[in-house]
Amino acid sequence: MVLPARNVLFVTVDQWRGDCLSAAGHPLLETPAFDRLASGGVLFANHWANSAPCGPSRACLYTGTYQHRNRSLLNGTPLDARFTNVALVARSVGYDPVLFGYTDTSVDPRTVPRDDRRLFSYEGVLPGNRAALRGVAG
Repeated sequence: MVLPARNVLFVTVDQWRGDCLSAAGHPLLETPAFDRLASGGVLFANHWANSAPCGPSRACLYTGTYQHRNRSLLNGTPLDARFTNVALVARSVGYDPVLFGYTDTSVDPRTVPRDDRRLFSYEGVLPGNRAALRGVAG
C-alpha cells in the first residue's frame, strides 16, 4: 500500500532561543503564527544545536552529522559534497524541496571550476533545494 505524499514545512531559526515561543510555554512572548503551525504539526521542543556558529550548526542539522565528521567549523566553511543532506534525500523520494529564506551554504570547491562565482560567497543554497525567494530572512 502506497500512502499519499504529505507536505512538509521544515522551519529552522537560529537567531533566537527555542523557548521563545508561546507554544513552548514562554510566559511573555506571543507567537500566534508559530503556535498555529505547532498545533497542527510536530514541535521539537527539546532540540539542541551542535555548534554555536549558525552555519556549522545548519551543516550538522542538514546532514545529520557532527562537526568532527562534516568538518564545518566556521561560517562560510564549504559543505563537503560527499555528504547527502535532508533536501537531497527528500528530492530522491519525490519531494520538491523549496527554500524560503537562506541556508548560507558554500559550494565544495572541488566540484566547480576555479573561477566559479559561488566560490566567493557563502550565501549559496543547500544542494537539493529550489530557491523560491532569496534574501527573505536575511
